[in-house]
Amino acid sequence: MMTESTKIEPPSGWMKVFFKIPVFIARLGFAGWERLIGVEWMLLTTVGRKTGKKRYSMVDVLVHEKESDTYFIEVGFGSHSDWYRNIQVNPIFDAQVGRRKFHATAELLPSERTADVMVDFVRRRPRYARSVMKMVNITFTSEEELRRMASQWILLAIHPL
Repeated sequence: MMTESTKIEPPSGWMKVFFKIPVFIARLGFAGWERLIGVEWMLLTTVGRKTGKKRYSMVDVLVHEKESDTYFIEVGFGSHSDWYRNIQVNPIFDAQVGRRKFHATAELLPSERTADVMVDFVRRRPRYARSVMKMVNITFTSEEELRRMASQWILLAIHPL
């Protein structure tokens, strides 16, 4: 989670390994286990913009609107995230939530909607949201502060095809 003016570096070393563990587990066929801890993740399979090879990333599902079948996710390291840059070049990608696999496209959310989704996410999962944010040195003391910060972040609406 970041503002474009404050770049948060992607993980390296052991933290990179730590963040890849859920990807590895999902690719082994155990997707959906995260619901046991009260969260929902999406495994993204993108095509590398330079290599053309499959690339895998795990992201939080902030909200799933069942009526429109739309998933909302955050681009955790902003416009510098490789998977985000990959879907800008190859806009149809594969996604998996739990055991559900589908082809998808992404739509950039406007800043006001981004702030609303983040505030809703923190209200529904306060401990998880704050702990994830703290891992990347993001803290806030009020919903107003969160809303101001979140309006600078990149959130996507993921639409199954």
